[in-house]
Amino acid sequence: AEGLATAMTCQLIQPEAHTVAAIDAGNLIHVAKVMRTKYPESQIIIAGDNDIKPDQDNTGKLAAEKAAKAVNGIAVLPPTDDKADWDDYRLSHGIEAARQAFNAEVDKQGSKVMIEIDVNHKALKSDPMKIRIESRDDGVFLVTPKADKETGEIINHEQWLSNAIKRITKGVNDLNQKYLIFEWGNNNVQAVPMGDIGEREGWKTLKNAGLIVTTKSGLRQSLSDWLLRQKFKENWSITNKSGWHKGAYIMPDGSIIGTPEQPIFFNGQSAAATAYQTSGTVESWRNDVARLANGNSFMMFAIGAALAAPMTSITGADSFGIHIYAQSTAGKSTTADMAVSLYGDPDLQRLTWYGTEYGMTNEAVAHNDGLLYLDEVGQGADPKHVYKSAYTLFNGKGKIQGAKDGGNRQVQSWRTVAISTGEKDIETFLLSSGVKVNAGQLVRLLNIPIERATELHECETGKAHADLIKVNCRSSYGAAGRYWIEYLSNHKDEAQGAYRAAQQRWNKLIPSSYGEQVHRASDRFATIEAALMMGRVITGWSEQDCKDAVQTAFNVWVAEFGTGNKEIEQIKEQTIAFLSTYGMSRFAPLPYDEQSLPIRELAGYRVKSSTHDEAPILFYTLPTVFKNEIAKTFNTDIFSDALHKLGILKKPANEKGYQSRTPRLKHLGNIQQRAYILMLVPDEEEE
Repeated sequence: AEGLATAMTCQLIQPEAHTVAAIDAGNLIHVAKVMRTKYPESQIIIAGDNDIKPDQDNTGKLAAEKAAKAVNGIAVLPPTDDKADWDDYRLSHGIEAARQAFNAEVDKQGSKVMIEIDVNHKALKSDPMKIRIESRDDGVFLVTPKADKETGEIINHEQWLSNAIKRITKGVNDLNQKYLIFEWGNNNVQAVPMGDIGEREGWKTLKNAGLIVTTKSGLRQSLSDWLLRQKFKENWSITNKSGWHKGAYIMPDGSIIGTPEQPIFFNGQSAAATAYQTSGTVESWRNDVARLANGNSFMMFAIGAALAAPMTSITGADSFGIHIYAQSTAGKSTTADMAVSLYGDPDLQRLTWYGTEYGMTNEAVAHNDGLLYLDEVGQGADPKHVYKSAYTLFNGKGKIQGAKDGGNRQVQSWRTVAISTGEKDIETFLLSSGVKVNAGQLVRLLNIPIERATELHECETGKAHADLIKVNCRSSYGAAGRYWIEYLSNHKDEAQGAYRAAQQRWNKLIPSSYGEQVHRASDRFATIEAALMMGRVITGWSEQDCKDAVQTAFNVWVAEFGTGNKEIEQIKEQTIAFLSTYGMSRFAPLPYDEQSLPIRELAGYRVKSSTHDEAPILFYTLPTVFKNEIAKTFNTDIFSDALHKLGILKKPANEKGYQSRTPRLKHLGNIQQRAYILMLVPDEEEE
């Protein structure tokens, strides 16, 4: 910049640039040449003064253009009709307008001199005495030329900076954070946040990825300056989430199916990333795996869940999972292996429920729009971890976490379909350890009790059938899934139509008298049915067989889950369990004598509703016990309302709310207390 005030304004306009004041117009060219010597690869912008005067030369413009030409730079002047510098322009129009005008002039002048720069840059490169950084096939070097005093021979002193770098581009992630993307060696690629370039974290990231850089701090500084001064023509999209992105599909191992709108760098990581290879062909998977599943409803249903995984984002369906359970010889692992072989090696895809909530979040993000395989829920898994992991997985959002530099990190989100296996259903497994499952989770993770295969095809026994499947799943995998994803990318409208048709069919199938959770769960079955109908292009199954498979799975699920409101059933079971367990031990009979019958942890009082032998016992339950123990994990008002509708809770006739008054308690001075009146409904009435 010509003057100090202009330099200060330019620093506000482009704070990332190194800004120098030349003090006056005549000194511009001299300062510019010094800067070119110090920074041979940099773009130099001369912020000149617009010295417009009637019938006189524009001194500021001439000096700026002369300096720019001497160093292959760009001269930019404020677009005014009167004499002004860039500081004057800022004072008149504001900093934002000044920034826009400045950048517009840079773009305009830069395009005019681009050819000249390219030509002169070669001449500049040919300057034998210029200190420079050279990127060659054998590495990146800092070259310092020196002339021998006696002979005049130029000796290039080279200092190694890093391995050879093929290409450097820039990228932006989902949070609009800037990155540099390095390509080197045999298709090695690594993205580094722009803020980490030149810092310890940045060098560590590159070295861990295999790009070796010098350990000398001074040389590293030269290398980082050179990296940041590169001119980038491409702009990559950076994401840590697999699935559909920029018109293409990212597999959990980072491989890309389809042609994205712009280059993509995947910086996510799954514990099963090595599983997503291919073996065999689409035809071999159809003949060796899908054919052996045909006619076996549960195998077809599991493959349908796998087919549904990349469809969820296209159709807008929610995340869900199927938990297939049975004793060890029923074929649950074989069934799951067939499904996951669609996308890769079954053995390498298999993860466990044994892990942390944070780990499950990472896996969900790395399997966004994809299939997650969780094997054997009962083996070594902590029930509390399973509960939290299941909630996290199907909630579709991660925890809110703070960022190091203030504020919060972006909340991770995902859609995924999971296939889980175990010898027990999820609810039983968790309840056995005292962990209660709410009805909403049982709708997101469907418990499917499976049965042995009945259609054995050419096999003589069920074991032979299972053994053949096991071998075939490990010789034909991955190719069919990639074909399926590519097919979906070209038939998105058809996928949405299939999903809507399946939804409409299942809405008509489910009686209106069925509970809310059953209606919600029917959408999961509709999702799988739509996937099976679309997926016939690779399975070869008939339309009717696909529908029959989903219907069979629904029948066994609803037989276990029930047709009523699951939450109300849980409320009823929880209340009856408490009264059955503590009705005679923690509820004092009225009239009550504390001396002859002391009761620890008193829950309330009990009394016959009438003298009739079959009359139910009324349990006057203390409010704290009702809220903290009987209605535990539920909203008290919702819990009370449900019990009242079930006939278990008596509501006072002339009072608001659900609390009544106890009979007069003589042992407490003939007072009355507030209580919830509960009673066990006789079996006859219950029926």
